[in-house]
Amino acid sequence: MNTAFEAQDKLGFARHLRQALPYFEEFQDQILVFHLEAVPSPENDSRIIEDLVLLNQAGIRIILVHGPGSSSIQSDFDGIRQSIAAENWELQTRILSISNKVQTFSAHLIRAVPSEIHPEQPQLPQGRVSGIMLDSLHEALKSRKLIIIPSFGIGEKGRLWLLDPWETAIEVASAAHAKKLVHLGTQTRDFFNSLPSSQMTTSEMRHWLEEQKLPQPVGRIWQGLLNACERGVERCHDLDYEENGALLLEMLTPGGIGLMVTNSDYRLIRPARINDLQKISDLLGESSAEKTVVFRSLEYLRQHVDDFHLFCIDEEIAGCVELQTMHNSSDALIGSLAVSASHRNQGIGRELVEAMVREARKYELKQLFALTTSQSSIFMQCGFKETTAEALPDWKLKDFDYPDCRVFRYNIPRNKID
Repeated sequence: MNTAFEAQDKLGFARHLRQALPYFEEFQDQILVFHLEAVPSPENDSRIIEDLVLLNQAGIRIILVHGPGSSSIQSDFDGIRQSIAAENWELQTRILSISNKVQTFSAHLIRAVPSEIHPEQPQLPQGRVSGIMLDSLHEALKSRKLIIIPSFGIGEKGRLWLLDPWETAIEVASAAHAKKLVHLGTQTRDFFNSLPSSQMTTSEMRHWLEEQKLPQPVGRIWQGLLNACERGVERCHDLDYEENGALLLEMLTPGGIGLMVTNSDYRLIRPARINDLQKISDLLGESSAEKTVVFRSLEYLRQHVDDFHLFCIDEEIAGCVELQTMHNSSDALIGSLAVSASHRNQGIGRELVEAMVREARKYELKQLFALTTSQSSIFMQCGFKETTAEALPDWKLKDFDYPDCRVFRYNIPRNKID
């Protein structure tokens, strides 16, 4: 017989699985590029290699770019080349030890030209990426192999050039049109607390970096995230790979972990779609049980789906709102305002209301009404004033039967169009 704790644990597992499954669907067959600062030692319990293998087995196309490892102190070409080869072999061996069903593919897929001589290491053949052998890369991706790219480049007459691993990862992600670029390392973890937010758009990140004086290793990693986003990579991340589960938390949960830079809005309000109906029903069911919104059946939602807008954090619906209108009426009504319990006190309700005010202005409506039993502060913060039920438009007043509701009204300025 299950104990209460076991039942709660199972419910928690089911809840987390529901959150994760949409991400698996989103990333299916997508290309993700990872820069691995160093292969963690076997004693390290981060399990980052195991998590990469799991993602590959789930159908995500993974490219790993690596260098000689952060612990390498070699200063001559042969020594660095041997360190990179040893890192490559260690990585493939670790992957095989986790699953013999995962096939790896490692090759020199980078074309390179000489770069400026490093002032401290003039004897090293430093290069920079001039091209990616995309045909070979995509052929390996089609075969579902986990691709490992060492930081070497092939130049004229087969000459080998040493490449910067982080810059190589950025070039590979951009050329391959990767959905994500992820830096896995420890160099920046002591500076995460200095970030104004763990989720930043490119414009926010650019502005913040311009005002900061960061150590060079930290600045170049975060500048690289920004550069990759500006070159078309949808989302770029920086994770402390020694934190157990960091990669899965970032990939498969709405809150994430570490730093994310995105070239699109991570939090957005969008119109509802037919395939959102069950999620909207679950969200409203949660709030109607708390007696904060009126229950809406699936049939009602199906008939009025065009009236609903959703607040989404990545792929998760965190809130909803309904804008009820009537033909030939200059008034509208906000209803079905609900925010999931796990996302409350983050300003989402207010953002949804403000979005409906903008919608009302766009359609040149005159008045916007809201009915609520508990969310009066949201409406008052958005400029609504409490009024009586008699002020409601006739089409709403004739079926108004909610004595516990408070009524709020917003007069839409005629000269203020968004």
